[in-house]
Amino acid sequence: MITASQWRENRLRPSSRSRRGQSPLYCGRVSGGCTETVGESVRKMSEMAWRMLKHMQKQIFRHPAPYVVVQVAAFSIGVDPSGSECEGLVDELLQAGYIQSYPSPSLTAHGLYRLTDRGIAAAKGATAEEG
Repeated sequence: MITASQWRENRLRPSSRSRRGQSPLYCGRVSGGCTETVGESVRKMSEMAWRMLKHMQKQIFRHPAPYVVVQVAAFSIGVDPSGSECEGLVDELLQAGYIQSYPSPSLTAHGLYRLTDRGIAAAKGATAEEG
């Protein structure tokens, strides 16, 4: 697992080659995670963060509001929801703009976050790349 400072340093590293014809999200043969092409930059996230994001997308299926429960997503991928690993995964998703905290601190304290449109699209893209 990378640290928050390592993630910040590497998140907007320019892409060295064109990915013409590929979706913005690419999960093929990337060691330890997936990358998302954003304009001319590439964002890397850990495989566990992608798995958590995909489970969060499943949580909102057929629900009018895109709220997600971090604890449920953590359990589904085999991570202790009260541990530092889960906290790090949530930080990755927040930094990438895939989830947002609610304005109310009490909702966030209970593990409720809003899945953004960008997060929904990235999860769908990751699922499509796998299938």
